[in-house]
Amino acid sequence: MREHYRGMRKRRDQLLKEWRSQRSSFGSKSSWQPVWKKSGGKEKGEEAPWNRPGQWLEEEKKRKEGRFLFQVFFAFILLSVTYLVFQSKVPASQQAQSFIREVMVRDYNFAGAARWYQEHVGGSPAILPAFLQNKSQPEKGKQVWVTPAKGKVIRPFDQEARGMVIRTNKEALVVAASEGWVVDAGKKEGLGMTVVIRHRDGKETWYGWLGNIRVKKKDWVKPRQLLGEVGNRGGESLLYFGMKQEDRFINPAAVISFD
Repeated sequence: MREHYRGMRKRRDQLLKEWRSQRSSFGSKSSWQPVWKKSGGKEKGEEAPWNRPGQWLEEEKKRKEGRFLFQVFFAFILLSVTYLVFQSKVPASQQAQSFIREVMVRDYNFAGAARWYQEHVGGSPAILPAFLQNKSQPEKGKQVWVTPAKGKVIRPFDQEARGMVIRTNKEALVVAASEGWVVDAGKKEGLGMTVVIRHRDGKETWYGWLGNIRVKKKDWVKPRQLLGEVGNRGGESLLYFGMKQEDRFINPAAVISFD
């Protein structure tokens, strides 16, 4: 009986020895190492991620703080420039003031602004993604066209004359036929005092033989906004009106009703 118990104890001790040796080999450095400690078979000595609490979170927090500080700085610069523009008495600043006021009181036309930027600055305003146009999608809203002055068409469109002639009352008001940028306002050979407006669809309207001009170059105008008054030509109150598209003049009657 004593030999039987001695044999059982011996087998138990042998099993415990084998279990301890297996546990020791599993936990040894040669059998397995975490990924973050391996580098070409050699240890880097880098701590495990959970032994570096908050390190990656701190980096993300710093990036967010950097973006926020940049936005605050940019907003401060923009506000400062706007303030200086409205405090300045320089003639050039008056145009900027008019532009800023117009932007603040109406829905901004990004398509028109992008064309102005390309004409006066050059290139595409990529720093302002909202200015980029997606040509696969039509622009929202339909462009409004109105007659530039009340009167009668006495000379229809002629390709050689590049426009039509409207007889009006003395000093009749001349208004913008549609929304757009004033790209020219002054004297032109053969047309005298003239206003040229570029519209958001690429067309241009020309208003010639004016007696007075009420807008200036780079102004943004809306449909029916006053441009000036009809002048006197050969004893009559006549308005020259032309429409240009892609470097050639077209018949305005195809777009505007002159009933």
